[in-house]
Parts: sequence; structure tokens; C-alpha cells
Amino acid sequence: MTAQSKLWGNVALSAALVLLSGCAPRSDGPDSHPNTSGPPAASQPSFEAVATVQELMQDEIDPAADSIWDSVGTITTRAGTVEKRPQSDEEWQALRRSTVVLIEATNLLAMPGRQVSAKDFPSDGPGVLSSREIQRNLTGHENDFNNLARSLRIAGRRILAAVDARDPAALQREGEVMDAACEACHVANWYPHEIIPPMPAVPPTP
Repeated sequence: MTAQSKLWGNVALSAALVLLSGCAPRSDGPDSHPNTSGPPAASQPSFEAVATVQELMQDEIDPAADSIWDSVGTITTRAGTVEKRPQSDEEWQALRRSTVVLIEATNLLAMPGRQVSAKDFPSDGPGVLSSREIQRNLTGHENDFNNLARSLRIAGRRILAAVDARDPAALQREGEVMDAACEACHVANWYPHEIIPPMPAVPPTP
């Protein structure tokens, strides 16, 4: 072997050793110390039911539903009959925001683990459930409650279609369907056996 060939051979060997050393794991790197603390901790849920059912109703569903019901209708005054409906782009857009809030709130209602109220409240009268009774009812009939929430969601989606079409007649019609969905849930879970006292007799006009 010539001196030149021997020189090139040493250079090649040195380069190979450098490459191999670069591929080896560092003693102070993350792979140098195996995880001895056991299996990784389970990931936490990405959602948490913070608000109560009562708070969702008061802060989201009721205001949104009232905005929808109040947006259309017939008002009779001394001056005549007025058909109420959204007029401007801003009014239609505000109504759409309320409808989206209502639809998404039905998903929140169906989240597991949500409490009825932050503080217990008593029955409002005969056949009306207290907060503890409502909680037991929802816990024991979760699927029924979720189906009622789904009915409200379907009504909300149909209202959203009416809003996007800017169709007041459809908006009023679907608003009545939404009212029936709300009442069905209230009857099942809030006042299933409510007793409404009779109206007091009105004395005859002399």
C-alpha cells in the first residue's frame, strides 16, 4: 500500500467514526434516562360542566328563546294591526346569534355530571318538584332528558334555517314548535303533576 492510499484510508475511517458517534444517544439527552415513574397519567377531560342547569336556563336558553319569540308576531293597537318582524341586517344578525346560543346550549344541557342548581330550592306548589327531586329525576332518566334536549336542538336548527332564509312566517311557526319542546321538558322534569288552582269567581257587574 502506498503512503497516499494509507492516508486516504485513515481519513475515511475517521469520518466513519465521527458519523457513528453522532448517531449514538447522548448520555445527558432525554433518551438516556428511562422513565421509571410508571405509566403516563391519564389525560384530563377537555370539558367540565361548571354552570348548573338553572344557570344555563336563566343566562342562555331563556334570553335566547325570548329573543326568538319576541322577533315576530301581530300587534293590534288603536291605530291598527302591525306585523312585527326583523327589519334590518343588524336585527336579523342579532336574532341569528341568539338562535346559535340556544342550539349550542342544548348540547351543554346534555353534558354528563351537570347539577340542577347551585343551591337547593323548594317546590313552588302542588305537583311541582324541588331541586333535589329534579336532580333525582334527571339522574334516573338521563336518556329521556337528553332526548328532550335534542328535540329543542332540532327546533333551534329549524329556526336557524328560517332566520337564514329571512322567512318571518317560518320563524313564527318554528317558534311555536320550540315552545312545545320547552313545555314538554318542563312538564316531565319540573312540574309533572302541577295543580293549578281555579281562577276566583268574578262577581257579576251590577
